[in-house]
Amino acid sequence: MKKILSLLCVVALLLTAVPFALAEEPIEITYFRQELSRNSVAYYSDTAWVKELENRLNIKLTILGPASSDDYNTAVNAMLVSGEYPDLLFFDWTQYSGGAIAGVEDGVIVPISEIPEYKEKVPNWFKVIEENADVRRAVTQDDGSIVTFCHWEPNIARSAYWGYAIRKDWLDRLNLEVPTTVDELYAVMKAFKENDANGNGDPNDEIPFSCCNWWGTVHPGADTLAAAFSLKVNQMYRDPLSGKITYWTELNDGANFKSYVETMRKWYEEGLVDEEFVSQKYDPWAAKITGDKVGVFFCFPDSVQGWEASIQQTLTDNGYGNPDDVCIYGMVPMKGIDGVPYTYDSDNAMVSFAGANQPTVITTAAVKNGHIDKCLELINYLYSEEGSELINWGVEGLSYTKDAEGNHTWTEAVTNDPDYGMADAVFKYALPTLGAWPKAMSYEAWGSMNLVVPDQIATHKNYALSDTSLDLPSFALNADEQETYSRIITDVNTAVSEVYLSVITGKKPVEELDTLISQVKSMGIQDAIDAYQSAYDRYLSR
Repeated sequence: MKKILSLLCVVALLLTAVPFALAEEPIEITYFRQELSRNSVAYYSDTAWVKELENRLNIKLTILGPASSDDYNTAVNAMLVSGEYPDLLFFDWTQYSGGAIAGVEDGVIVPISEIPEYKEKVPNWFKVIEENADVRRAVTQDDGSIVTFCHWEPNIARSAYWGYAIRKDWLDRLNLEVPTTVDELYAVMKAFKENDANGNGDPNDEIPFSCCNWWGTVHPGADTLAAAFSLKVNQMYRDPLSGKITYWTELNDGANFKSYVETMRKWYEEGLVDEEFVSQKYDPWAAKITGDKVGVFFCFPDSVQGWEASIQQTLTDNGYGNPDDVCIYGMVPMKGIDGVPYTYDSDNAMVSFAGANQPTVITTAAVKNGHIDKCLELINYLYSEEGSELINWGVEGLSYTKDAEGNHTWTEAVTNDPDYGMADAVFKYALPTLGAWPKAMSYEAWGSMNLVVPDQIATHKNYALSDTSLDLPSFALNADEQETYSRIITDVNTAVSEVYLSVITGKKPVEELDTLISQVKSMGIQDAIDAYQSAYDRYLSR
């Protein structure tokens, strides 16, 4: 009997030890991408969501690459030349000669379709592709292959990142309504100019509309009004009536372009547009806004609260008005020639259903290292409901809680960090406001960071109401198309910018516009349009 009991004890001990004996060491997956580099946390390996991801999938995710984005492409190119690839690589393949297709041909990227049962290994990604034509087109190569993984937008309204705002308290002071058309906007700005709209006792210090040379071009600037004339400044875009590619000096033989420039010139002559708009940098522009001088200006929804607080402080410091009345109201874009509120977002964000220019690929090193299935498992998990919750919200109970209806709430670890505000602290736990990973962007998570007060929410809601018929999705030109387009468009844009801005500011006569339109035609703009149309047609056929 004692022998039997002893034998049973030994068996029990062996069975207890089996899980430990069979436990596998985590598989190391190398991933070349820029490090996180946030104020609150520098490395992905220190974040809660990555640690939890590693535990759930039994992997060790090793991030390679530089900490700064400044030299990222240089670092990628040096790595590619070395031939020592990571398992996963984050890279904009439009920066690679021949694109992602050439990356496959050069032996860098694994063509996913050649992996046995590939759709069964990444079902969550292919479900997204099959159910969303816009995502499919964005990530499909010209040869019909799909070799990249990127973030996608279940709710494209999230991408209504910017627009133009108006001082609602100025409108209320003058008993005016929020303008919805170009003519209404003109009337409002005239009222701002001719009355003491800011209520400080000086009827001559208001600037109805101001903008700045933020990113090295006149944006956000004179292009504010362009969309109301069915135009996109200095870029190829879609004629909303024909659906064909056009350029703003070419639409309706230049009639819309001339009408737009002449309108801006009239506004400038009447002192409705900031006289420094062409060359004004961010700081002096911002000082005018926070100094309670500007009625209409470019604004991000998440900037509303900060602008309002600064203006309130100005009123308090100078002893006039009621700081509590300050209200920045994001407007639906103006209706113009077509009677449609076309978005003036120059980045076409609201038609970017997938981050196709921010993709991750699996390299041939993953095959060599025997990691291909584990890489596919990782990517598939990040697209799953559980994985999406992890990357967007972090770890339940640590960074967020969830009620019975599925609504999420950040914990005090995020909302009450002793060293950082929410916008920084959250990166210790999750990526609610950052794409550039294989993931589904969460509107709820993003909004919880960027839309936290009523005026922010109202602003974003209005921006999302804009019509995107002018906008083009992201797609790549082939080598011949790119050569034709680049050879023409740089000189054309330079010529157009110099003339139209000079006409607006009165340095050149209006008659110069006809000369400019003829000049642009002679410079070969139609060839550039045709090259873009060819690439767009190919995109639509995917």
